[in-house]
Amino acid sequence: MAAPSVSDSAITASLLFAIGLGRTPTPESRALAEELRDTVTQMLQDQGASGSISQALDAVRAGRDAVTSDPSLSLSAARYQTLRSEFLAAQPAAPGRGRNVWPVGASTILKRASGSWSAALQNVGLSASSRARPSGFGSARFTEEQFRAALRDFTANGGQAGFTTSYQSYVDWRKLQQQQGRSDLPSGPSIRNTYGSWSVALERDGVQPGGAEAPES
Repeated sequence: MAAPSVSDSAITASLLFAIGLGRTPTPESRALAEELRDTVTQMLQDQGASGSISQALDAVRAGRDAVTSDPSLSLSAARYQTLRSEFLAAQPAAPGRGRNVWPVGASTILKRASGSWSAALQNVGLSASSRARPSGFGSARFTEEQFRAALRDFTANGGQAGFTTSYQSYVDWRKLQQQQGRSDLPSGPSIRNTYGSWSVALERDGVQPGGAEAPES
């Protein structure tokens, strides 16, 4: 029997895990979004790797913090697969057949991103390449005020242009603004990584989310 489809949260957590390996979450680091935490915990339990849950969650959290601090970080598919293989090889038992395995395989991540590793990285706020950063990914961290200014600009001017306050509307609005020459707007994944979720980001500015929200990063 084929395994069920891998969730977006499993893919996001896998990529952040690879970035976070060898890093330590800072003392002020926020807790992971519930969806990410529960996905990693359940998948590792299902594949007989409960003893690695704490290590894995710390790495995912450290990866999230690293990406938030430096969106220019990147990761090749080959390096990702090496780190994944090393982690799985250290587990006491091999996952059973017919189960999804976490961290998710590089081929699965590629399929979900229509064959583009760069797109897969950008989906979680990572740079496509350390040498050629895509538009909007700066090497400097956005300040809290820059995040808030971007959200205020979006909810005010985006609303006038017909955009809702949903996460996807922000992504589309930001793309339009970039086409008009703006480079001061953090990416959607960066905002979600910083605040924990899109809903929380809006609520901090007193705005109620409108429309369907994409899966959390």
